[in-house]
Amino acid sequence: MTITTADTSRLTLALVGGYAGSGKSEAGKLLAAATGWAMLDKDTLSRPLTERLLQAMGGDPDDRHSPAYLEHVRPLEYECLMKAAWENLECGISVVLVAPFLAEAADTQWTGRVARRCRRLGARFEALWVDSDVESMRERLISRNASRDTWKLAHWSAYANGMDLDLRPVVSHHVIDNRITASRPLAEQCESVAQTLRERS
Repeated sequence: MTITTADTSRLTLALVGGYAGSGKSEAGKLLAAATGWAMLDKDTLSRPLTERLLQAMGGDPDDRHSPAYLEHVRPLEYECLMKAAWENLECGISVVLVAPFLAEAADTQWTGRVARRCRRLGARFEALWVDSDVESMRERLISRNASRDTWKLAHWSAYANGMDLDLRPVVSHHVIDNRITASRPLAEQCESVAQTLRERS
C-alpha cells in the first residue's frame, strides 16, 4: 500500500499489531498520546465479554488457543473492535487500533477491505508492527502476570514454536523494534512514527 498524502487533520486508521508480549498496547498508547487520536484496544473492549462467553460455553475464561475460542469467540472480538473503529472514523475521529492482527494483517483480502472502507471515509490506512524476540516477549508475559497468558507460559515451547517471527503486514507498514536489546527506546520510536504521520501533507 502506498500511503497517500494528507494534511495533519486527515482522518487516520492506525493499526498496531504484534504477538502477545511484544508491547503493542504500550506502543498504541504512546502513539495515541502523541497524536491525540482515540485508542481502541481489543482486550480492553472485549475481555469481560470474552471471559463470560467462554464460561457460558463451558470453557476456560482464559482460553485464547482452543478451537472453541478461535472459531467462535475471536471473530466476534475483532468484529466489535472494527465496528468501534468505523464508528469513530464516521464521527471524524482518527483511531489507533490495537490487537494482535496476526491473521488479519497478513490477509490481502482483509487488508484490502479495510483500505477500501478507509478510502470511502476519506481516511488513510496506516499499519504499525511491533517486533520483538521470543525472550523479550516471554519476560513481558511473566512480568504482566495476566491470567490469559497462563496457557502460553505453561506450554511455552509449543507456543513459541508456533510463532512466525518474520510475520509482517502485507501492506506498507512501520516497524517498531521492541526487543529488550533494541537500540532506541519504544517511546522515541513511537514519537518518530507519530511525527512522520503528522508531517505528511
